[in-house]
Amino acid sequence: ISAVGVNNPIVFGNKIIALENESLSLAAAQCDIPVIDLSAPVADVVKQLEKFSIDVMLMSCYNRRIPDALLQSADHGCFNLHPSLLPGSRGPEPVFWQMKHACDMGVSWHQVVHEFDAGDIAIQQKVNIDEGADYSGINHELARVGADLMMNMLSDLSAGTLNKSAQDSALASYYPYPVKDDFVIETSWSAQHAYNFMCATHSFGHPYQCKVGEQNFLLVKALDYDNNTQIDEVEVQGDRLYIPFKEGILCVTYTGKLSI
Repeated sequence: ISAVGVNNPIVFGNKIIALENESLSLAAAQCDIPVIDLSAPVADVVKQLEKFSIDVMLMSCYNRRIPDALLQSADHGCFNLHPSLLPGSRGPEPVFWQMKHACDMGVSWHQVVHEFDAGDIAIQQKVNIDEGADYSGINHELARVGADLMMNMLSDLSAGTLNKSAQDSALASYYPYPVKDDFVIETSWSAQHAYNFMCATHSFGHPYQCKVGEQNFLLVKALDYDNNTQIDEVEVQGDRLYIPFKEGILCVTYTGKLSI
């Protein structure tokens, strides 16, 4: 590793500090790896990169566009780890949208180009997520698989056998950061779908709206589901609701009802 680039590394007394132990800049500093501040003017960053002989740049979880001048600093360009099966679910929060749409989850390494998440795919893999996994657990599993794929990609790149494939723009989808109205639970889903979506996105801290007949409930947390049982209407037991879905029932905590 020649250097690590981060945006606005936290420096105190000429030493890099971190608010979390998993800080990339702190880990690099502890291993005596140079840290480059990517928030500096592009010309200054390029000048710093010229000190190194860079074969390839790797990036992940960086929500800013990389200037073309930086992409050209590496002999083999730059590759990004994106937590979806591209070209589906492009954008800054793909885990949320994959869980909302109940589509196949996965990771992709792709060449970085000017358009976000649109470069040629170097390698990708579907990832099976555990039932009821939370947001942190999902991201850790995707990162684990992504790290394994990275080693395979770098091996192929070194051997000159890396075969990239262009993304099919006709199959591409892009989603922004979720907003309040995206935390809606549809009873046309299966109860399993609703359960997994709520478990995965609970850490966002938004209540969920769920309309059942003429009632609109504010849901807090998914507790359990049963895809093999059906009820005709919502059942209330204390602070718990049992909600009928197209397939199965969902058990949740709730805070109240909204006027329709």
